[in-house]
Amino acid sequence: METNNGNKPEKTRSEIYKRRVRMISAAAFLVLIIAATVACIPLINDLRSEQGLEQMKERLESYGGLAGGLIFTLIQALQVVIAVVPPIQILGGVLFGWVLGAVLSTLGVFIGAAAVFFIVDKLGRPLVEAFVDEKLFRKFSFLQDERKLVAILMLLYIVPGIPKDVITYLVPLTKVKKKDFFLFVLPCRIPAIVLSTVFGSNVKSGNYVTAIVIVAVFVAMAVAGFFLREPLLARLNRRRHKDAPEQGEDKE
Repeated sequence: METNNGNKPEKTRSEIYKRRVRMISAAAFLVLIIAATVACIPLINDLRSEQGLEQMKERLESYGGLAGGLIFTLIQALQVVIAVVPPIQILGGVLFGWVLGAVLSTLGVFIGAAAVFFIVDKLGRPLVEAFVDEKLFRKFSFLQDERKLVAILMLLYIVPGIPKDVITYLVPLTKVKKKDFFLFVLPCRIPAIVLSTVFGSNVKSGNYVTAIVIVAVFVAMAVAGFFLREPLLARLNRRRHKDAPEQGEDKE
């Protein structure tokens, strides 16, 4: 194969074609997501107000048990794919009780994450760049470090305040295995989901003391996340830059 300047091989027509197809597909998917987001504006507005939540509750209850559960699960999956949709786990606890609400919310999170993982895996970085700000790319650049990646991701999914849905778009660009992500990383969202559904269930049943305790836990977690988030990300990035020369020496 001919080389350019005697060093790098020229890109084959097949590689150029594949890159163009990926970019066109990413643009088409972006248009689709924008259209879906616009279509979901009434739903988003409903979920952001107390009156809207009550209307959504009545609507889901009117569908009946199975249909209502399926619709709720799809909305939860949509919240992962389209991050502007507010979290609805509390509503799940109100509608279905904390056990079934947690199960449906978790199922929705897994479905949404699987959809994101599959799409990003196929379309690549151009798609993610359309969703994720360059500053966040730099902030999470340590995810390119393969060492202890699963453990780092588990920590990020546990710490409050870390944008989990953004990380879900970045993960397919890393070397983490799908099996490890779905078996070890994504389940780290379950404790927060359970806490939210327990809160919703207790509000519905009138156990306000328990609900207040849960709110206090949420506030404590939010405060902890606020103070831990930036130092944690900065430390992980510093460690990556510090170890980079050593990795280069090992390769030599």
